[in-house]
Amino acid sequence: MTHFLLSLKQSSADIRLLWFSVFIRMISFGLTNQVLASYLKELGISEVRIGMFMSMTMVGDSIISYVLTWNANKIGNRFIMLLGSALMILASGIFSTGTSNFGYLLFAAIVGVISPSGGDTGPFKTIEETVLANLTPPNHRPEIFAIHSTFANVGASLGAFLAGLSVDYFTKSLHLTMRDSYRYTFCILLFTSFLKFVSLIFISHKAEASYIPPFIVAQRELEMEQDAVELKTFTGLAPRTQSILFRLLVPFMLASLGYGFMTKAWVVYYFQEKYNSPAVLLGTLFGLAGIVKSLTSVLSAWLVKQFGPIKSCLLTQIPRGILSILIPTLGVNFKLGSLFFLLHQSTVELEVIPRRIILTTLVEPIELSRVMGTVNIGKQVARSAGPFFTGFFAHGHLLWVCFIISGVTSILVNLWIAANFSDLDQKVKKLEQIQHDIE
Repeated sequence: MTHFLLSLKQSSADIRLLWFSVFIRMISFGLTNQVLASYLKELGISEVRIGMFMSMTMVGDSIISYVLTWNANKIGNRFIMLLGSALMILASGIFSTGTSNFGYLLFAAIVGVISPSGGDTGPFKTIEETVLANLTPPNHRPEIFAIHSTFANVGASLGAFLAGLSVDYFTKSLHLTMRDSYRYTFCILLFTSFLKFVSLIFISHKAEASYIPPFIVAQRELEMEQDAVELKTFTGLAPRTQSILFRLLVPFMLASLGYGFMTKAWVVYYFQEKYNSPAVLLGTLFGLAGIVKSLTSVLSAWLVKQFGPIKSCLLTQIPRGILSILIPTLGVNFKLGSLFFLLHQSTVELEVIPRRIILTTLVEPIELSRVMGTVNIGKQVARSAGPFFTGFFAHGHLLWVCFIISGVTSILVNLWIAANFSDLDQKVKKLEQIQHDIE
């Protein structure tokens, strides 16, 4: 805990602005994700087309994100973050008009990063994590990433609470239709998107890839001198980096493929349809889930420090897969379904920090945005396939099957990662023993 407080105290203004940025963004994602599927259905869009909408949104977003993150060193990290916030403002404006035009809504969802998954998507995630890694020495990264994740989860939780309360207020107090109640939630998104844009104006030049902090220089001298003489490959990455990328891309994409079968928007829909749950109750449930996830972020940092990122994944993600399977099989009523869902959510965040540590340990900072961008886009593309098929499962009243697919995939992928990167825990511990202050 002492080291955690030290990391918090030493965090720079740029790091704190990024924490605020992810907090506001995840309020937006938590808000819209809670009402997205139901709003589209109120607009007269079928479940099959809703699944297509989600998949196409994720694919389109992946393409845009890939182009931006791969060229981040040229375009500039600050410009990409500001551009993304401006597009969120545009998208929320289109959704708040109440249009039922499928094409307009799809365009807005793609360019404005309306997240069907409920998770952090778009170029924001990659750029922010790259900047945080570049500004934070290895001995502080678990704590800095844990705080970042905590703000993200608290934001998502507040967004879910806000969605449930606002829809309930609009329908019961203002006597609006469900369609208009959902539509007005996107007016709230318009405000949060603007607030995010303003905050990012104050990010300094240290957010750019050209900035090299002192600890990076020392780290290169210690263990990465050989990379300076390596030739570039067809991907534009160093051979060592390219090898790492391909070894990580496959399992991460498979995990996301499984997760995509049961994105948060579909989970909301599942609880609504199976248990006939009102909006305020669903908002409370998913708000609690966000709080649970935020509390486990600090635990995740502790697990990484104690066991290393690989063992941490094994200890937490095997149970996650099992709990995913238990949600539909033992969740015979709302209370039991909610219990298994909350337990499942308590394990979700425990994989985030280990995987960030894996990437930031194995990859040089100058190539980190490309690698993290490729991994995140690959995960997004894989995840985008799931909602399309989930739409057909939902239409056939077989939505519960998607929980099983998601759980089994999570178990298999983490076993594969452990088998292929068993030596990484020792390397991480060695780097963490070298003490550096955050600038």
